[in-house]
Parts: sequence; C-alpha cells; structure tokens
Amino acid sequence: MQDEKKTKSQLIEELKLMRERVKSLEEKINSFEIEKDKADKMFENRLQRQELHTHIEFITDFDIIDAQGINISDGGISFELYEDLPFEMRFEYNGEPHYHRANLVWIKRLPLGGFRFGLMFTQPRHDIKF
Repeated sequence: MQDEKKTKSQLIEELKLMRERVKSLEEKINSFEIEKDKADKMFENRLQRQELHTHIEFITDFDIIDAQGINISDGGISFELYEDLPFEMRFEYNGEPHYHRANLVWIKRLPLGGFRFGLMFTQPRHDIKF
C-alpha cells in the first residue's frame, strides 16, 4: 500500500518497526567495528615476520585432549578445544639449527590442497630431545 493511503496509526507503527530495525542494524555494525578494532590491534602488535624457506620437523606432544562437540554429519565433525595443542619442532634458519616448542594458534586449508599453520613459540620442555 502506498504511504498516502495509510492511516496515521499505520504510519506510526511502521515508523516504530523501522526504528527498531535501524537500532538492530546499528548494533550489528558497532559489533563488527569492535571486532575489526580488535583484529587491527592484533595485527599492529604482531612481531615482524621474516621469510623462511626451510624444512621443518614436527613432533606432536598430544596426550588425551578433551574437546566439546559442536556438530556432526556423515562427512565430518566440528568440535572446540579448551587447551593448547603443543608441538616440538626443529629447523635451520640463517645456517643455524633452531629448536622450539609452540602451540597451535590457527590452521587454514589452502585452495590447492594442504594446510597453513600458525604456531606461537612457548617455553621449551627440557625433557624432550630430537
């Protein structure tokens, strides 16, 4: 119905609904802006990266890890972990061997196959030898 044919009460009710919708959308925008600010801060605080093209050996340090199931299908399962996934690793950098302990921070499937991992170095365990 065209606005000219609506009653005053119909127009007022429509205006109330539109204001509620605008408020809801503004809250969503604000939420996205807060998340963007958090991501920007993380990026700003990120240490400078250096190119690294070398073979890396990983030793997983998994024990029994409890997880919370999210959903399941015939093709797979989704779950959340509430503890770190630790790794030991060794690699060569600038001609020197490096040994590190790190926790998995993120993982991404690559478009052409394989995965890219992001790990954060932690304190080394002294009871593990390569």
